[in-house]
Amino acid sequence: MLNAETKLFAILGYPVKHSFSPQMQNKWFEKEKLNCIYLAFEPPPEYLERAIESLKTLGFQGVNVTIPHKVEVMKYVDFIDEAAEKIGSVNTIAFKNGKLYGYNTDHLGFSQDLAAKKVNLKNKNVLVIGAGGGARAIAHALVSSGAKDVYIANRTLEKAEKLASIFKIKVFDIGRAGELLPEIDLLVNTSACGMKKTDVLPFKVDKVKSSLVVYDLIYNKMTPFTRLAGDKGLKIFTGDGMLIQQGACGFKIWTGKYPDIEVAEKLLKKFIG
Repeated sequence: MLNAETKLFAILGYPVKHSFSPQMQNKWFEKEKLNCIYLAFEPPPEYLERAIESLKTLGFQGVNVTIPHKVEVMKYVDFIDEAAEKIGSVNTIAFKNGKLYGYNTDHLGFSQDLAAKKVNLKNKNVLVIGAGGGARAIAHALVSSGAKDVYIANRTLEKAEKLASIFKIKVFDIGRAGELLPEIDLLVNTSACGMKKTDVLPFKVDKVKSSLVVYDLIYNKMTPFTRLAGDKGLKIFTGDGMLIQQGACGFKIWTGKYPDIEVAEKLLKKFIG
């Protein structure tokens, strides 16, 4: 029941109307019998600082931050955890005693989702497609997990080289990435390839390891990567698990409790139809 004691949380993005986070977080608050509510706000980039100040003034306890604010918001927090600093973006903020603490739970969401799916990265070879914010979080998770060789391939070579230098991983030409697949254990798509129906794989595929696992951050569409997995009879996972797990990590930062993942999985199935 909402009252004057209700604790306030939100997601900030532009746009954010499509977000699953309000349904998920509110369901977890309900399940844990916490007097909290989670809202969604769409401040344009030029109003982000004002939005953060307003939430602080209104006594919010925490927020999630999504595209396009995850990098810019780092200017307005008082403390940034080590992983968020290295990844270069913040997606979760906790408001404590008038100070803002910034975290990145995307890398934890990815690692925890793979662990839940019994995918062990130790001494494995991984190819990451894309070099945006998602790729940075994934690269951090892979390097932290003890993966053997991590390669990154991206249409813009300079972006791939920059990311590779931060995380000490290897760059590979995207047009020839298919040549790597016979020795790759995990293929991760962090790019927008698959968001349009006309998108095709950015490389040619002949041979792959029969044990290759494909992980596509796009979770609500059939993509060239999910089709590749289907054609080759490979194990495929999509970003819905990461979405839920990173949200669960944020929930724990704010409340000290780790929420029920299964509840969110059922809810997401309904949400995406």
